[in-house]
Amino acid sequence: MRTPEQTEKIKQFHSDPVQIENFLSEQQVLDLLEYYKKNQNFVEEKNTGPRVLYVNEGTGVIDIILKKLRQKFGNFKVRSAHFFDVTKPHILHNDDDFTLPAAYKAFTIPLYFEGPIDDIKLIIFDQYYYNGPAKFFYDDTNEREMYYNVPVNDYQTVENLSSIGIDNVYKTLYLGHLKTSWLEGLSIKQDFPWKIGSAICFDSLALHCSSNFKSVGVKRKIGLSIFTTIN
Repeated sequence: MRTPEQTEKIKQFHSDPVQIENFLSEQQVLDLLEYYKKNQNFVEEKNTGPRVLYVNEGTGVIDIILKKLRQKFGNFKVRSAHFFDVTKPHILHNDDDFTLPAAYKAFTIPLYFEGPIDDIKLIIFDQYYYNGPAKFFYDDTNEREMYYNVPVNDYQTVENLSSIGIDNVYKTLYLGHLKTSWLEGLSIKQDFPWKIGSAICFDSLALHCSSNFKSVGVKRKIGLSIFTTIN
């Protein structure tokens, strides 16, 4: 668990989530997808479903991306970066590490989707969790497959809990893959469409999830995630 002093230092760097449209050119997107395709031998398949390909700064594939991001978001360090290839939507989680680093921004870059409609969203909530990598299942102690994050079923240590709630229509449209109880005390900060070649930036310790893209017929999506720290 982080000390109050460590948490307060992280909070100093919090900011509203943003989406930078046309961050990458069409050719840059194609080049990234080709890199992912050519390196299938190194792809790891998690027991929770996603297929991931880790990439390192200095190997060329993400260096131009990092240079552009640093121009806008400061001289951060890369904690981890990987391609992700999913056929089911991510549930509620934060992006942290058990070493409890000075977590900064997470960047998600949409690269591909397979389906008839692109009504896919990355949803960022107002709430934060500062005590390590977690997935959130309020009032639900059922055992489930976990790869890295630990389950949190009591939200007492989730910060900024809200009494506002989330509109039922929105839940039906975008959050049908989540149990209603898991959303207890949560509220939506912002959502962003899955625009190919854009860059979505948000605080990595903010709770977030994918929309239920399977409900609109999307079978698969591929993106690039970059997680960072800052002094």
